[in-house]
Amino acid sequence: MIITEPEASYQVRFNDCDPFGHLNNAAYINYFMNAREDHLAASYGLHLKEYAAKGLGWVVSQHQIVYLKPAFVAEKVHIFSRVPEFSNSHILVEMWMTDEAKKKIKSFLWSRFVHIDLKTGKRAEHNPELMTLLEQIKVDHTGIGSFEDRVAAVQSSLSI
Repeated sequence: MIITEPEASYQVRFNDCDPFGHLNNAAYINYFMNAREDHLAASYGLHLKEYAAKGLGWVVSQHQIVYLKPAFVAEKVHIFSRVPEFSNSHILVEMWMTDEAKKKIKSFLWSRFVHIDLKTGKRAEHNPELMTLLEQIKVDHTGIGSFEDRVAAVQSSLSI
């Protein structure tokens, strides 16, 4: 069975927080990126270092993030990710962070990744195996709408 919405828990580290004990705004993106890397390895057997050794990888072309509730030093949080959109050379990954009980959404992120040839730095097409995986894990949002629409859905319900 293919996992379409991988998840894992993390502990907010002291050195990632501001003087008020809140997770630093920039650190949220690091937590999300590290979680997605973990999700790829654990759920799909895709290890980014091994993928890069083949001369391929992804670069971020855009982040859209909203901070809804603070994450605090030493707090355990849960991070989810999924793919609502992709093409032969890009992937949109939707990620969100909750409290440990998965009841309060703390932050929501859309990251757009462009697939590149690491030797040339130019856009590259996903291979057929990757396209098959993306088809299997894509979560369909009929009328996905805008980032703001998705944030509103998150705020109104945990069943996003």
